[in-house]
Amino acid sequence: MAMETETIEWELPVDDHEKATEFNPFKGGIHCGRRVKTNPHMRAFWAATLAFCFAFVGWFAFAPLLSVVRVDIGLCDNMEAVNLLPPAEKVKGCVCKLSCKEAIGNANIAAVSFDVFTRFIMGSVIEFMGPRLADCMLLTWGTIVVSASAAVTSGTGLIVARFFVSALGSTFVVNQFWNSIMFNRKVVGTANATAGGWGNLGGGLTQTIMPLAYQFWNDGIGLEMGAAWRAAMFLPVALYVILIPWIYCCSQDTTRGKFDVAVLGKTKKAGFMTYVKCCSDYRVFLMIFQYSACFGCELVMNNILALHFTDEFGVDLVAAGSLAMSFGAMNLFARSLGGIASDWANTRWQMQGRLWVHFISLFGQGVFLFCFSLIGKNSGGWPVALIMLIIFAIFVNMAEGTSYGIVPYMIPEELAVVSAVVGAGGTLGAVIATWSFYKTVESNLTSFKLHAAYIIFWAFTCFLMKWDHLGSMFGGPKMQALGETPKIEDPKTEATEVPEEEGRQA
Repeated sequence: MAMETETIEWELPVDDHEKATEFNPFKGGIHCGRRVKTNPHMRAFWAATLAFCFAFVGWFAFAPLLSVVRVDIGLCDNMEAVNLLPPAEKVKGCVCKLSCKEAIGNANIAAVSFDVFTRFIMGSVIEFMGPRLADCMLLTWGTIVVSASAAVTSGTGLIVARFFVSALGSTFVVNQFWNSIMFNRKVVGTANATAGGWGNLGGGLTQTIMPLAYQFWNDGIGLEMGAAWRAAMFLPVALYVILIPWIYCCSQDTTRGKFDVAVLGKTKKAGFMTYVKCCSDYRVFLMIFQYSACFGCELVMNNILALHFTDEFGVDLVAAGSLAMSFGAMNLFARSLGGIASDWANTRWQMQGRLWVHFISLFGQGVFLFCFSLIGKNSGGWPVALIMLIIFAIFVNMAEGTSYGIVPYMIPEELAVVSAVVGAGGTLGAVIATWSFYKTVESNLTSFKLHAAYIIFWAFTCFLMKWDHLGSMFGGPKMQALGETPKIEDPKTEATEVPEEEGRQA
């Protein structure tokens, strides 16, 4: 039902449900609009994007510093020998093969574990407090736990700290939900992909800014190794202290203010049976694991790439961070590219097009991860590895964008919960992959090959996804196949093939 309240002169063109039909984040500069009331759409976009981006900085702050942290807290397998070395040589002298790698593997698993739970429940949390307060709550939690993580002195402490910090990843669920209720389906794939991609970009930025922050305190100020990396951990804390008041004061949940489940076309908030309903839908189940194959892979790469370039190719801390950043930097455009491609394919071929673009992105990701696994210090070196990593990263990010180009169509009235469980699946994929392929396998190159096989397997499950009113990879809606006229809105005006009674979100 269209809105029947006061007329507002929106700064963006909107549809009957007051969702923006245009997406342009740089219209006249960084597009936040003149006032919250007249442009809540782009303010929601920027709030959701910045929250997720900065959440990544705190979430993976340890990852690019692990070559330093493992020495400072005594994880190296040859710790006695390392302690005899001068400070400048300790990092390079660390041997990390057996107990050291297991400890870091456990910490990497912990770094995504709590997020599985918090993402899963975030659908209910968003419906209870709205996306604006949900983001503020998560960033406040991040401020506390990232500050506390600077006190880590042992492997156990590292595991505990990374476990609780991982809740920051749940800003992603808010990110995707908030944009889905603000933008029309003609542009929602692009809006979601851009918000998610620029948010994920924080994972790449972390690989560079945290080593630089460490270098500033260590080389510039002259702090010892242990004090320098701990001081660097307060960089994301400072970002949160600035961002939280801006989100709270300068954005709102919906076009009319406070969030109400009525915008989803229902009267009751999500409960336990809502989760059962969503997870028992086999298409949602498949999307959970398809997303585990792409976003889960990105989380694994954020955890291990800097250390991989240090150990495999012998580059220093800052250089390894810069090389690892090339993976996350593809989020600048590649996830948006996936969303744009999904929207374009939807306009041409409806859901059939979205599914094909999704499959191609996932399959390409698996193929190029396998290619990346073939490159070591004696077979091409880091320059060749970097080229392959960039191509692989583009496919990873595109697959994430195509995933959330499909999510809003699955169970539209339960969008918050579907977004949450699929997002949780992404983090679950990192737990599965780290535990199965990286924790006990000595060579990362072998781990990459096994991970590539996992991704390709789930890519082929795209063939199984089918809806009577949307179609599948091999045909359009069932009613169309029977020669009937499907209830499809004009793609030129609404760009959606979902019947009103099944696809209504507002």
